Amino acid sequence: MILKVFTKEDSREMREAINLAKKFEERHFQVQYLDADDPATVQQVELYDIYSFPSFVVASEDGREIECWRGKVPLFDDVFNFISR
Repeated sequence: MILKVFTKEDSREMREAINLAKKFEERHFQVQYLDADDPATVQQVELYDIYSFPSFVVASEDGREIECWRGKVPLFDDVFNFISR
Protein backbone atom coordinates (compact mmCIF):
# COMPACT_ATOMS: atom_id res chain seq x y z
CA MET A 1 0.00 0.00 0.00
CA ILE A 2 1.05 3.57 -0.67
CA LEU A 3 -0.20 6.65 1.13
CA LYS A 4 -0.37 9.58 -1.29
CA VAL A 5 -0.64 13.01 0.33
CA PHE A 6 -1.80 15.86 -1.89
CA THR A 7 -1.11 19.39 -0.68
CA LYS A 8 -1.30 22.83 -2.21
CA GLU A 9 0.39 26.02 -1.02
CA ASP A 10 1.43 26.49 2.59
CA SER A 11 -1.10 26.69 5.40
CA ARG A 12 -1.68 25.29 8.87
CA GLU A 13 -3.85 22.50 7.47
CA MET A 14 -1.24 21.51 4.86
CA ARG A 15 1.44 21.35 7.57
CA GLU A 16 -0.89 19.15 9.67
CA ALA A 17 -1.29 16.84 6.65
CA ILE A 18 2.47 16.54 6.22
CA ASN A 19 2.97 15.90 9.94
CA LEU A 20 0.39 13.11 9.83
CA ALA A 21 2.09 11.57 6.80
CA LYS A 22 5.44 11.64 8.60
CA LYS A 23 3.92 9.50 11.36
CA PHE A 24 3.30 6.82 8.75
CA GLU A 25 6.83 7.16 7.37
CA GLU A 26 8.18 6.68 10.91
CA ARG A 27 6.27 3.37 10.97
CA HIS A 28 7.92 2.39 7.67
CA PHE A 29 4.88 2.79 5.45
CA GLN A 30 5.45 4.06 1.92
CA VAL A 31 4.38 7.72 1.67
CA GLN A 32 4.35 9.86 -1.44
CA TYR A 33 4.09 13.64 -1.10
CA LEU A 34 2.45 15.39 -4.05
CA ASP A 35 2.30 19.16 -4.45
CA ALA A 36 -0.72 20.02 -6.59
CA ASP A 37 1.07 23.15 -7.85
CA ASP A 38 3.80 20.98 -9.42
CA PRO A 39 3.06 20.32 -13.12
CA ALA A 40 4.37 16.76 -12.70
CA THR A 41 1.52 16.05 -10.25
CA VAL A 42 -1.37 17.16 -12.47
CA GLN A 43 -1.92 13.68 -13.91
CA GLN A 44 -2.29 12.13 -10.44
CA VAL A 45 -4.58 14.93 -9.27
CA GLU A 46 -6.86 14.14 -12.21
CA LEU A 47 -6.52 10.37 -11.82
CA TYR A 48 -7.70 10.46 -8.20
CA ASP A 49 -10.22 13.27 -8.78
CA ILE A 50 -8.59 15.58 -6.23
CA TYR A 51 -9.96 19.11 -6.12
CA SER A 52 -9.76 19.86 -2.39
CA PHE A 53 -6.60 20.02 -0.35
CA PRO A 54 -5.16 18.42 1.61
CA SER A 55 -6.24 15.01 0.40
CA PHE A 56 -5.04 11.55 1.34
CA VAL A 57 -5.25 8.51 -0.96
CA VAL A 58 -4.44 4.96 0.10
CA ALA A 59 -3.50 3.17 -3.12
CA SER A 60 -2.43 -0.34 -4.00
CA GLU A 61 1.03 -0.92 -5.49
CA ASP A 62 -0.50 -0.70 -8.99
CA GLY A 63 -2.04 2.71 -8.18
CA ARG A 64 -5.63 1.58 -7.65
CA GLU A 65 -7.45 3.74 -5.10
CA ILE A 66 -8.39 1.85 -1.93
CA GLU A 67 -9.66 4.78 0.15
CA CYS A 68 -9.56 8.56 -0.07
CA TRP A 69 -10.11 11.52 2.23
CA ARG A 70 -10.57 14.66 0.15
CA GLY A 71 -10.19 18.15 1.52
CA LYS A 72 -9.36 17.26 5.11
CA VAL A 73 -6.76 15.79 7.42
CA PRO A 74 -8.16 12.42 8.52
CA LEU A 75 -7.60 10.79 11.87
CA PHE A 76 -4.48 8.64 12.15
CA ASP A 77 -6.53 5.53 13.03
CA ASP A 78 -8.83 5.96 10.03
CA VAL A 79 -5.88 5.92 7.62
CA PHE A 80 -4.05 3.20 9.55
CA ASN A 81 -7.03 0.84 9.22
CA PHE A 82 -6.63 0.89 5.44
CA ILE A 83 -2.87 1.21 4.99
CA SER A 84 -2.01 -1.63 7.37
CA ARG A 85 -3.99 -4.25 5.43
